[in-house]
Amino acid sequence: MKALSIRFVNARFRAAWGVALFAMFSCSCEKDPATPGLGSNVERISLLLDYEAGYGGYVYPVHNPYVFFKDGRYVKEPKIPVNELNLDALTTEQAVNWGTWKRSGSDVILTNRDGDDSEKEWPGAQAFAAKKGESLSGAFGSISGGGNLAVGGTVGVISYSSMTFTPDGWFTNEKLGGGTNSDHSAFSRQTSAGRYELDGYTITLNFNNGDTKRFFFCYYGEDKQVFRLSGRTYTN
Repeated sequence: MKALSIRFVNARFRAAWGVALFAMFSCSCEKDPATPGLGSNVERISLLLDYEAGYGGYVYPVHNPYVFFKDGRYVKEPKIPVNELNLDALTTEQAVNWGTWKRSGSDVILTNRDGDDSEKEWPGAQAFAAKKGESLSGAFGSISGGGNLAVGGTVGVISYSSMTFTPDGWFTNEKLGGGTNSDHSAFSRQTSAGRYELDGYTITLNFNNGDTKRFFFCYYGEDKQVFRLSGRTYTN
């Protein structure tokens, strides 16, 4: 690349360079943007890397959702919608863990409710919200497990959960091939099927028997083929 000659260093160049420097300085000082649609008390929702025991007791990497609040508290793996969390009276039915957080350079230090510290990379991967009223389509499965094969035992346990969604708003806890036809008899069952609604980081399940349940929900990517629902990862 040819060097710039003095005749090109004019007022226009100096002005543009000044704007660029200002933009660079502004970006370096800007705070992490708040996650949209969750109120002013939420700093962000991140997918952070954990290592957890699964099938056979072997340890597997998994990205769990963490909700960071601006008052220095966090909630790991919320099971209910974020705006329904009572941070002063949390239970294990509402979240896997919780505690306080603080930034440390490019990391975040988490102190959980038992006083144990852990360090994670900040800000982690993005947790994607659903658009209000959007739909899912297809059969999604979730696998977890346990056992003692990893320590020389003979037990390997697999837990499998499945859900099927139709574009016109029906769901069932039974995995069906295709999953686009709501005329299937499984969608008429009283306690395992009904209508669903997506709105941001919340999914509402309206069962055919009249029960309504609301859960935390997020996508793992913009392709929307993997999502987290109440502590389980579902893949299409």
